[in-house]
Formats: sequence, structure tokens, C-alpha cells
Amino acid sequence: MNYLKIAMVILPVSLTACNKTLIDGNPNVNLNPKQSNLMSKGNTNSNIPSGQMLTISKVEDIGMPKVQLYPDSVYTSYDLKDNAFTHLPPGYEDQIVSFRLPKGYMAVFAENSDGTGESVCYVAVNGAINANLPERLRNKISYIRYMAVNNPDKQGTASLSNAAVQAFKMQWFYGWSINRPSFQNQQFVPMTFGKGAANDQNVKYLIDRNDIDHLLSFNEPDNATQSNIPNIDTAVARYKIMQKSGLRLGAPATTQGQVFAAGSWLSRFMAKAAEQKARIDFIPIHWYDWGNQTNNQVSDSLTAEFIFTRFKTYVQKVHNTYPAQAIWITEYNANPNRHSAIVHEYFMKLSTDWMNSTPWIERYAYFFPATVPGVNADYSLTSVGKYWNSLTSGKSFQANIVSNDTVLNPE
Repeated sequence: MNYLKIAMVILPVSLTACNKTLIDGNPNVNLNPKQSNLMSKGNTNSNIPSGQMLTISKVEDIGMPKVQLYPDSVYTSYDLKDNAFTHLPPGYEDQIVSFRLPKGYMAVFAENSDGTGESVCYVAVNGAINANLPERLRNKISYIRYMAVNNPDKQGTASLSNAAVQAFKMQWFYGWSINRPSFQNQQFVPMTFGKGAANDQNVKYLIDRNDIDHLLSFNEPDNATQSNIPNIDTAVARYKIMQKSGLRLGAPATTQGQVFAAGSWLSRFMAKAAEQKARIDFIPIHWYDWGNQTNNQVSDSLTAEFIFTRFKTYVQKVHNTYPAQAIWITEYNANPNRHSAIVHEYFMKLSTDWMNSTPWIERYAYFFPATVPGVNADYSLTSVGKYWNSLTSGKSFQANIVSNDTVLNPE
């Protein structure tokens, strides 16, 4: 598995850890995604060059017979009453063995017509992927989602405010909601947040957008003040609904203490998802150094170094527990109870340097506490916000993403 880069968080109002309060606008307002200035992913007309089409074949090594598919369609017999859904070419359902995925595109192949069952997501970043499907999927494909994929910087923005997002100018952002617009060179990552948003209507909405390629699922389902989904069976069932979108999917993001401990919410979710073959492409996590918020050293810089050591140890343990998935750190900081800008800035520097050099960390987002905000009331950057904005970041994807059991034929 290869990996991406993420985000940061900017909130000028009083927020603690994961208390998301609306700053400007109504997150339930359906902002028109077609107004996005990002390049469209294409369409199903003859203007698409042959080299940008997905080739599927009934034999190994992309031999004949084979056929090419246009991007931006969902190839399946499943019917959601949406124009983006179309059937696989005659004779190709449950007959696909190999494929060619062009550079700059991603494809989801799934066993069941609704995108569930055995499935895999490929991302061609550095070059086209020529491959034979893994044995578990050969002659079993009933669903394909093929689309262009963006490769933003790892560092992004997490904010409820469009003005804050635009002030930071990061290449990607999210806002604990499903229907924000993208902005020029700033791609939106939607989130279902709670189980109620995991429905067919939102699946169709996401498929019809031309500016998104990833989807975050539930926000702190173990937390009664957030999405509050104590029943793991319910969470997995609702998660599987969103597999119909064919987007690259993230696991639910739990609170810091519910990720890898025995009996934790996420460990139970991951086990149940594996039983039901629900595909999980990456794991978003939240970290605030809880339990050590009063554990400070003789200097701010030394305090930040100790915080970073704990952060690195925690994130590494998440990776060791779930090595098949990439990691997104969608909320993190040096703890809301630490008010020193020096502590936060030094921790930002130490953590981003490490995350930028760690390939299995795809994206990250700093959650500015109310006492150390990233933006002023007029959405200009604070000194701490400017410091965060000055930090450099590499690209989310640093190599092609392929299945561990795929036979590759490099191009």
C-alpha cells in the first residue's frame, strides 16, 4: 500500500477538542459543486483521448478481448436512478481479469453491483498501472468506478468556515460536512459525519460532483456529543451504503482512546468490517495529548519535544495495528489546555517534518484551540496561523496505490 498527505484546522471561535461550532454559513445548505474551479474529471463523450480511458480485459496481461471505459461513470447493473450509472459492456460482468489504469486516475473494482463485497481501489500517481486482478476478484467484478484523482499536499485545512479555508490557501480541506464547494486549487473532502447522512440520496449527490475523490465517514462515533453510533453493526451497515459512491473511503474517526485498545470502538469496527468485506482505504485519527495536558517540562521547547514523542509513538502504534491502511491525522494539536504559542509552533514543526517523511501518513490537519487561534475575527491569519501556513509539505500520494496481491506489469 502507498500513501497520501493531509490537513490542518483553523477555528477562531471557542472550540475544545472536537466541539464543532458553525462559524459562517449553514453546512446544510446545498452549495453548487459545479461552481468549483477545479478541472472537471471528464465525461462520457468522444473527446476523451484513448490514453485516458480505463482498459479492462477478459484475460491476463490486458490481452484480447478487451474494451475501454470512459471516466465519470459508475459501471454496474445496480440502479440508483442516476445518469452516472451505466451497465458494464455486454459480456464483461464477472468476466474481467486484467486492466490498464492511466496515470492521474483511480478505479474501484467491486464484487457486488452496489460496490460492496470484495473490492479494491487503485490509484495511478506516478504512471499507468497495468495489472492482473488479484485472484479474489478475477471473474467476479460487477462494479467499477473510474475517475480522475487529485494529488494535493499532505497539509490541508479543517474548518467550518469557507473564509478561513480560503485564507490558508491549502490544497485540500474538510469541514465535518458533506456538501461544501471546492475552491480554486482547494479540493473539498466530504464527510458523512453521522449515520443519518449515509443514504442513497447522498451517494447520488457525491457521484454527480466532479470535484471530489475521497470521502470521510463518521466523526467520533464513540462520542455521545458527536456522531454517537454505539452499535458497531449499525456503523458498518451505514458505512457500506457509502461504498456505492466508489470514492476512496476513510474509516470512522474515533476519539484518541478508542483506536487500538482491546475492545475499543475502532478495533471492533475494523473486525466487523473485515468480516463483511467492507473496504477501508485509510484511517483518520484524532490526537490531543489527552492524559498529559498538565505534564509540562522546564521550557516550552522541551515540552513540545515530549509532546511530539508521545504523538509519534501513538501514530506509529496506529500504523502497527492497522498496517494495510494509510493514516490521516484529521484533528490534532498540543492540547487545548496549553496556551503557549511557542509550544504549539514547535510541535507543529516537529510533527510536520516527521509526517512529511512518513509515506504511510497521507494527510494531516492541525486543530487550533481557542486560546491559540489560527485566524482572527476578520479571517486574516494570526501569527500562529502564519507560522502553520509557512510550513512546507510534500504530496499526499508519493507512489501508485495497488493491492498487495495484484500482479503488476509496470509501464
